[in-house]
Amino acid sequence: MKSIKNSFLALSVLSLTACMSTQPPVISQESNEVYQFDDNASFALNVAQMTRKTAGLSDVELPEDAQFKANRGLVGAAYAMSFLTGGLVDLAGSMGAQSQADRAFNWKPMFVFLGDLDSQNIDADAVKVVERELTNTFNNIDSEFLGLMRSSSSNRDDNFGVAFKGARCEPSKQTSYTYAGLLRGGLFLDVKPEYDRACGFFVDINVTGKVNVEGEVKDVITLTIIGGYKRIDEILIATSGYAVVPQTYGSWGGVKYTVPAPYVIHDNTMYLFTKENSSFKLK
Repeated sequence: MKSIKNSFLALSVLSLTACMSTQPPVISQESNEVYQFDDNASFALNVAQMTRKTAGLSDVELPEDAQFKANRGLVGAAYAMSFLTGGLVDLAGSMGAQSQADRAFNWKPMFVFLGDLDSQNIDADAVKVVERELTNTFNNIDSEFLGLMRSSSSNRDDNFGVAFKGARCEPSKQTSYTYAGLLRGGLFLDVKPEYDRACGFFVDINVTGKVNVEGEVKDVITLTIIGGYKRIDEILIATSGYAVVPQTYGSWGGVKYTVPAPYVIHDNTMYLFTKENSSFKLK
């Protein structure tokens, strides 16, 4: 009996190891659903909803009240009740759901770009759109987009690293790279010598669905910022597409960044989550 248990344990470990094997991530189409703008919602709320990546937002009188943050005590109590009523079998599912709920309510700032993607080449086409739009974004702030580095493993929260230089890059004060360090670390593929002393941040790129914009159906590509938040607000406001920013954000257990209210950026304009659809030109 003991040998049978040991054999079962060994097989379990091998299965787990196989599941955790390091393969580079590939961008896929998460949904073909077409989001239709709601005339009764603010522009900011429509953009947030088309990303399928936010939770807890609503149009309100005061923009600083627009974002509800999940209360861990209440969430925990809900899952505890689910556990009590559902039995032991549902425990793993409840814990997984709790993790998803926490992440949904604690979403991070993101760029949002629209494009026309070939359904047979989602990954390659999405990367092309992102590279084009980041080039335009950095040009808006006298900086140079150098390129994307694909993560070497799909087991991480980020699937790409971004490299840039220019007016918004201070290597001594921001997340920055050295070419030797990137090669030695092995965390990214497609590393280039010109990334030496470049600044950067880490993103999770997804094709989340589609949206109907003025009668044209476009694919929605989100770049969620996973790390490298220093001065990221200066880059987000320069977006060539859209940007969606929560009231509070940061790495898990790391420094938290706070703005007065969540907001959306598009076409050099800041949009707030208000019933009167408030907006302000940035310059």
